[in-house]
Amino acid sequence: MKKIFITAISVVLLLTAFSSTSFAQQKAKAEKGDDEDDSGYGNNGHSPGTWDAVIKEGEVNIQFYGRHWSNGRNFELSELGTLPTDKIGGFTLSREAGKMVFKGVFQNHWGHGTYQFEENAAFKSYLSQKGYTGLDDEMMQNVFFTDISKSYFDFLKTNGYPTISNGQFKDLAEQNISRKVLNDYFNLFKTEGYGHQSIDKIVELREHGVNAKFVNSFRQMGYTEKIPLDKALELRDHGVHPEFITSLQKMGYEKVSLDKAIDLRDHGVNTEFIASIQNMGYKNITLDKAQELRDHGVNPEFIKSIHALGFKELTLDKAQELRDHGVNAEFIKKMRDKGVKVQTLDDFIRLRDTGFSE
Repeated sequence: MKKIFITAISVVLLLTAFSSTSFAQQKAKAEKGDDEDDSGYGNNGHSPGTWDAVIKEGEVNIQFYGRHWSNGRNFELSELGTLPTDKIGGFTLSREAGKMVFKGVFQNHWGHGTYQFEENAAFKSYLSQKGYTGLDDEMMQNVFFTDISKSYFDFLKTNGYPTISNGQFKDLAEQNISRKVLNDYFNLFKTEGYGHQSIDKIVELREHGVNAKFVNSFRQMGYTEKIPLDKALELRDHGVHPEFITSLQKMGYEKVSLDKAIDLRDHGVNTEFIASIQNMGYKNITLDKAQELRDHGVNPEFIKSIHALGFKELTLDKAQELRDHGVNAEFIKKMRDKGVKVQTLDDFIRLRDTGFSE
């Protein structure tokens, strides 16, 4: 049964409407350098049943736009056959779950156009017989994109997953966990000694962006100890990636544990914050001290305001103490304006602690 995801709209008009905006959006995605599929919700102003694409290193990343969603998938260039260039044409991608028919044009590695999906009724019936429900249009597209086929289930069975639930089937399709993706995880589990992991764990790793490349990147940095999968998830969730650690190492912090990297991220400490403190003359600031300063609200602006009042020898410990006791530049100025005869920072701290009001 044919499921058409495009209204009767002129391809010529559609391509004209895309103009340079479509190319700019797809180009921006490509230049991120992210090798993961780009998927999300909202169609960024596109009409349902439209696509734009970029060809890069033998792959075609196509961003599909539906009525309330958009979804980016990568395909081998060889899968798509001869692509139309310079003038509008058609090409087709066929898989066991159905067929995707494209119309459009490619120019200088960038393409855009319209599509329609034709599901394979026989394969849909096969899935129903296996007990899988909720096979609506969007779900069948996900099955198609993930290239789930009869051999896909055989592959799962061979690797220790004889049956998968309806929920797991849906997750595998929605997260684009193809046979290639599964194989990469299986190799990771074997290489790192993680053992046999559940489908649910694989889905969780995929959802959080933890894959073999991510785990191995820490290995390549010299972290020889085994990184548990839950630790890898924690690193990813807290925004700790090799580039973050490398940036710290370049500043002279050579031995940064993964737990310390997580702490720094959680407390908002990055190289920019550290450099801003160092540039004020505090060259030997440790990571622990940077984290403490961040936690206590000591930033360059606060330090500069105290320096401006004549306290040029302010230490980081004293700056932190001032913050803890509620002594800031405004308080010191007002005390001086009132003629209070105190001179040292410790005197101002005592004033604040005894309840002396502004």
